[in-house]
Amino acid sequence: MFQEFYPLRLQDNSEVEHLLTPEVNQQPVTLRSPASEVMTDFSQTEPITVTEGVSVDDALERMKSQHVRMLFVITLAGKFVGVISAQDIAGSKVIVYMQNHGVTRNEVAVGHIMLHKQFLRSLTFDQVRHSRIGDIMLTLKNSGDQHLLVVDETELGIRRVRGIISASDISRKLKVGFEIMYEAKSFAEIEKIITQGGEMVV
Repeated sequence: MFQEFYPLRLQDNSEVEHLLTPEVNQQPVTLRSPASEVMTDFSQTEPITVTEGVSVDDALERMKSQHVRMLFVITLAGKFVGVISAQDIAGSKVIVYMQNHGVTRNEVAVGHIMLHKQFLRSLTFDQVRHSRIGDIMLTLKNSGDQHLLVVDETELGIRRVRGIISASDISRKLKVGFEIMYEAKSFAEIEKIITQGGEMVV
C-alpha cells in the first residue's frame, strides 16, 4: 500500500537558534502610499459572511467573535446580496422594522435590514492598484460612504467582490480620526496631523 512513499530523514535541531518571523513593512504609511495597503484583499483574507435568514442578534454575536464590525450577507446558495454592520443592528433600523411589521426582535433577520448590494459603491481592482490612500480618502469624503467594495473580473468575465476598503481601516493605518482628516483644509495639514508629536505610522 505504501510502496510509492518513503520516510524522510529527520534532522538534528541542536544548532537551530532562530525563528523566522514575517517581514513587516517598516515604511511609514502616508496619503501617498499605495491604496492597496488599506484594502482588505479577499485573495489573502477570507471574507466573514452571514446568511440573510440569520437573526440580527446572532449576526452581532458573529461580529463579536470574529472581531469585525461588518459582515457580508449571502444567500443559502452562497450568492452575495449585501452587507450588514454593527451600527445597522444597534441603530434604529431594527426598531423601525419591528414597528412597521409588528414583529419581535427575535424575528428580525439580517435580510430585513441589510444594505443591499445595489446601494453599495465600488471601485475596480485596477483603480485601486493605481491609486494612493489620499485618492481613496478623497473619494470616500466626496461620496459620504464608510466602505467601498473592490470588484474584479475573472478570465471568464465573472464579476466578483475582490475586497473592501473602509474609512476605519484608513484611520487605523494613519493613526488619525477620519473626522479630523475631513476637517483639514489640505493634504499637507493632514500629513502634519499624522506626524504630529513625532508619532510616525508604521
